[in-house]
Amino acid sequence: MFSFRTTDIFRQEDISLHKGRIMVICNQSAWNPENREYVFEGFFRRGNLSCVMVPPGDGLRDHPLSASIPFNAISKSADGYMHFSEDDFAATDAVVMELQDAGCRYFETPNLVFALFSFLCDRQADFPVYLIDRPNPGGRQVEGTALRAGYRSHRGIEGIPHRYGMTIGELASYLHGKMNAKFPLHIISCKASPVGKLVMSWTVPLSGDFGNFFTHAFYSGQFLWKGTNITPGEGTVRPYELFGAPFMEGVRLDEHPLFQDDGVFARWASFTPMGGRYNREICFGYQLLLTPESQYNSLAHSLRLIRCAKDTIPAFRFLDKEPEREKSLIEMLVGDKDLLDFIEGNISWEETREHIKVEEQKWIKKTRKDLLYEDEPLFRIK
Repeated sequence: MFSFRTTDIFRQEDISLHKGRIMVICNQSAWNPENREYVFEGFFRRGNLSCVMVPPGDGLRDHPLSASIPFNAISKSADGYMHFSEDDFAATDAVVMELQDAGCRYFETPNLVFALFSFLCDRQADFPVYLIDRPNPGGRQVEGTALRAGYRSHRGIEGIPHRYGMTIGELASYLHGKMNAKFPLHIISCKASPVGKLVMSWTVPLSGDFGNFFTHAFYSGQFLWKGTNITPGEGTVRPYELFGAPFMEGVRLDEHPLFQDDGVFARWASFTPMGGRYNREICFGYQLLLTPESQYNSLAHSLRLIRCAKDTIPAFRFLDKEPEREKSLIEMLVGDKDLLDFIEGNISWEETREHIKVEEQKWIKKTRKDLLYEDEPLFRIK
């Protein structure tokens, strides 16, 4: 059973929402500027909030209500996967989920939704899930290729491209159908909530390294640097706009034929991260600046930039595979042999660009029936 609701969660008349025991799954973004409260506070006032489940490390566990009701961290296995247990749902009649998404498959939110749906399908659970949708800060743009079998990790769902263009509600609808799930799923339209009208989707930081207006434009591509010994600017005020390393002093990547992209200016820059890789070390590299009125495919450009680094910098390397994982981090993030062959220098950019084009078109066509906001179609940069 699936439904798309166009009124606010607290205006729904379902008995389960009024009389049932409610588990709320959320993070710090689940704050309503109209009521000036988190979604779980509304159910606490109703008297039927059973518990709040939060992603690992989320600060909501220190909320004042944690003295009155359980605030539980979602479990994470040694290899990074989030998972649920029977005990988590012992006192649950319905789940309400509100999590701001970044629109990229490496982000925590889509992987948490997939973990929940997998658990419910495996247990043949039949209690309803209400997902409060949010606008995608990255908009409707699609980038990259589907994550291939064999590259599945806690950083991505098989079959999902790097940047998928859908809201988290639309992605949940797609996964619900793909998994042939039997539990009821009800999506509360993002247009029914004052959140999208009163604050921007990035106003409350999505995560510690996703906190400004421009992050969404670069995240899908620049995140790939995490699989290398070059930092994407973590620990700076411009994460994912900057990239560099201490060993890049004097390096001129901009002389490589694959460096330039019409969608951005790239200025040489030095910076000192205050956290993450190269904490408090001076790094040398570049800052990417969006060009006015131009379209930008961060995934395509970042693949070329990584290839530039591999071709140009003797000290550049991909990070080694961790013992508990079958693939290296760059393999899991890129998730496609053809793209990996390109950054390794084995195939041309022309071949790679055509492969990305075909994959983006496939995703747009495949998900058309799952779009909940039909006046906002997905698109790719031609």
